[in-house]
Amino acid sequence: MRAKAARFRYAVGVASLGLSLLTGVAYVTGTMPARASSINEACDLHFSNGVAFRGIPVARTTAQQARGLSHRDDAGPGMLFSWPTSEPRIFWMRDTRMPLSIAFFAEDGELFAIEDMQPNTDTYHYSLSPALDALELPQGQFARHGLPVGSRLLRRECYPTDSE
Repeated sequence: MRAKAARFRYAVGVASLGLSLLTGVAYVTGTMPARASSINEACDLHFSNGVAFRGIPVARTTAQQARGLSHRDDAGPGMLFSWPTSEPRIFWMRDTRMPLSIAFFAEDGELFAIEDMQPNTDTYHYSLSPALDALELPQGQFARHGLPVGSRLLRRECYPTDSE
């Protein structure tokens, strides 16, 4: 009888632990996307022509990059997308309400492509070459600041920010 009671308590304990873990996993995965997509870093970007953009939010995680500037009415200062390695990149404008320009940067900081993107479209915009960074700004801002293809991102100073 004791053996049966011990097995029963063990089974109930394992089931309770399993339920707790499942509940914890559901909680973590249920809340993770909201926190993971919040931007908590910004950078000041310094270019070869003397232009500096200050306080550019940085999207480093997959969730932050998937959200990007979508579901907003204003692009604000833009957004820097940054990855640990250079690879060909693809962007689109689904659920993005304002026209943007995107610039792609090589590992050495060279701006090698700029594309204008129209709001609320599923058109793909390819980097065509490996990019370590991409910068989205309100459409036309690269030209207004004298940043053509061939310009260089010389330096970035990044710092933590309050979440959005």
